[in-house]
Amino acid sequence: MILLKIKHIEAGGRLDKYLMKFLKEAPASFIYKMLRKKNIVLNGKKAAGSECLKEDDEVKLYLSDETVVKFGGKVISSKTADREYEATAEDELESGADNSLYDRLKNLKWEYDEPQVIYEDRDIIILNKPVNVLSQIAKLGDVSMNEWLISYLIKSGSLSANDLLTVKPAVVNRLDRNTSGIILAGKTLSGLRFLSDIIKTRKIEKYYLTIVKGEMKENITAEAYLLKNDSHNTVRIYKDKVQGADYIKTAYEVLKVSVGHSLLRVKLITGKSHQIRAHLSFLGYPVIGDGKYGLKSENTTYRRMGLNSQFLHSYEIKFPEIDGDFAYLSGKSFKVDLPERLKRVADKLGFNL
Repeated sequence: MILLKIKHIEAGGRLDKYLMKFLKEAPASFIYKMLRKKNIVLNGKKAAGSECLKEDDEVKLYLSDETVVKFGGKVISSKTADREYEATAEDELESGADNSLYDRLKNLKWEYDEPQVIYEDRDIIILNKPVNVLSQIAKLGDVSMNEWLISYLIKSGSLSANDLLTVKPAVVNRLDRNTSGIILAGKTLSGLRFLSDIIKTRKIEKYYLTIVKGEMKENITAEAYLLKNDSHNTVRIYKDKVQGADYIKTAYEVLKVSVGHSLLRVKLITGKSHQIRAHLSFLGYPVIGDGKYGLKSENTTYRRMGLNSQFLHSYEIKFPEIDGDFAYLSGKSFKVDLPERLKRVADKLGFNL
């Protein structure tokens, strides 16, 4: 009999998904058959596979060592009479292989500004993403906030090679490469599920700071439709619904007007690619420094001020009222200041932030 004990990082996931990651070479039909025949049990009882795992749950596999090895792992002796399953990634580490995900990210060479950790607990982490850094990889070979996150967790000792076999910590909201500010990430399955849910249901409030060309006279909440062109990585905004377009809604609060420019606090109500930048340009208030939707004729002037990307910073998030395991985050908000490069440009435009 092989004993698997669920760790905190693995809690919150389904039993069948957990087993498919451990016995990664086994067909799903085999796993469900073993569950039906009680060759795999959860806390000593028959399980269907849809059960949500909790910390310290015990999964017992009444399978031969040969079967476990065949389906992707090895069996090692434990201190008890039972035995524990361990996956093959550990073999790679022991043999000194340098192509495993764990090894690669443990020794990650980070060539950008270092992200700042704003908040961290057992399940989630809130980061301040620098400009010029991808939130998630766009193509093979990219390095993004996801890779930095896993590297950080490995180096801090909170993520092991075996953990990576069942849980891959990840960011759950995206910022454009040239937008700085708050990134939310899950460290555990529970954390990933919680953050994904409050973002999908629009329960979390996200605020940005931006400077636009033009003097916005009053606060507005604008609705429109956004159509994405994947081949060009651009979007187009329409006043009325068109085929394939997504509904968007954004709230703009005027904080200050100075010398033909406006400093805005933006509440992102829906969250689509390039929504803020494209929407503001459609409304006649392009974000300064924006190479895609801004005034290219004036971007040279902003570059002389030190602005080499759009002036857009995700500076605040507010959690909703929350019950249950994450109630400790209920109503809390987190802010990050503008980076110095944006402060200097704002000061030159007369906003004195």
